Amino acid sequence: MPQVQIVVREIESTKLDYSLPFNVPSVPRVGDYISIHREDTPTPHGEDLIVRRIWWRLETSEVRTAPPAEIVQTGDVREIIVECDQAIGPYSTDRWRDALEAAKKRGVAVEEFDISRFSIRQSDLPKP
Repeated sequence: MPQVQIVVREIESTKLDYSLPFNVPSVPRVGDYISIHREDTPTPHGEDLIVRRIWWRLETSEVRTAPPAEIVQTGDVREIIVECDQAIGPYSTDRWRDALEAAKKRGVAVEEFDISRFSIRQSDLPKP
């Protein structure tokens, strides 16, 4: 299972807001939707993201720019960074949704997941 570093950018910026490591069955692709559920948040709500870029950091022992046809040792993956923008999904936490909707009111382009699914606010769920 590959390990990726999910990097979340600040709203309307390329600056890093936060990052978290995850083991994933496959590397996400540009345009994929990702939802991060945190232990302190009621299921199914979380932080919703759209993948914007994949950074592959590779390492090799080869020092020549044009190695011979016979490569003695292949390089390795050093790090896979999955750069994401914040988005509104059907199960965004109230805090997440409120921050992104406030940004939209300020004229910031905030994407929403393009899906046909019932969306319910976290605060509208029955309390356990």
